[in-house]
Amino acid sequence: MRVIRPLSTDFTITDAMLTSSTVSEPDAGETPWNPATAYTAGDLAYLASNHTVYERLIGGTTATSPDADTTNWAEYGKTNKWAMFDTYRNSQTTAASPLTVSITPGEFIDSVAIAGMTNVDDIVLTVTRDSVEIDRREEDLSTREVLDWEDYFYEPFTTKSVIAFFDLPSYTDAVITITFTADAGDVSVGAVITNLSKDIGTVRPSAVSDVLNFSSVTRDEFGNSEMVQRRNVPKTIQEIIVGKERINMIRGLRDDLNATPAAWVGMDDSDHDYYEAIFIIGFYKKFSIDMRHPRHAVISLEIEEI
Repeated sequence: MRVIRPLSTDFTITDAMLTSSTVSEPDAGETPWNPATAYTAGDLAYLASNHTVYERLIGGTTATSPDADTTNWAEYGKTNKWAMFDTYRNSQTTAASPLTVSITPGEFIDSVAIAGMTNVDDIVLTVTRDSVEIDRREEDLSTREVLDWEDYFYEPFTTKSVIAFFDLPSYTDAVITITFTADAGDVSVGAVITNLSKDIGTVRPSAVSDVLNFSSVTRDEFGNSEMVQRRNVPKTIQEIIVGKERINMIRGLRDDLNATPAAWVGMDDSDHDYYEAIFIIGFYKKFSIDMRHPRHAVISLEIEEI
């Protein structure tokens, strides 16, 4: 299990770190907030200062900025350019293929986790210094589950939604460029997290993938059901074996990640059938360390998607 904590608190990266993007701000359909505009309820406007889109609740004109006016405005989401950097995998940046971003962290990083991808067939990640490429990773994200002959002939191709890159060359002046490509149509990317990763041990084969289901089902006096579909929030439960020499590092990490989202990547092999099931961008609900064994500890970990 490797853990990657975002470099920034509001976004996974800061304004200064995003060197370039093929997505503009404002993007098509996005309008900057103007204090002189008479808005109607339901109108959307964004603030460039925090890359956040707000929805007007009550019609009218107000001089107070939307981020300080909860009476007239409610947060709607991030702008399209910045949606991929807000840690929510279901808040996506959608753009024409290829979508390319360049990040200059300005500090040591060695890992990048990406989640919430839709229709991304190929991804290329490069690390450069002084415009010289020093590392290159390429992944074909196309996948197809063929379990029988019927699947072989009729099952459509899909694409993986998550991927992580580890052991990147770490320099404070490195530039990371990521290109997302689709064979056809637009690409969507939900979350990009980069930082130094921490290895907290090996996940036991008994890991469990579960969800928090926020849908509701009610029945009337005749037993008829009314169903309202809402979001499933992924969660995982796993035990991790780790050498005792790592315990103090892990205890410190546990404190650092208190109510803090991170990327939790349970496997290194992205082709493993369980890879996506235990890839979570979220926070821990349980993080206990059993130290009864003389040479290793057992971590009991429960993680919920943010």
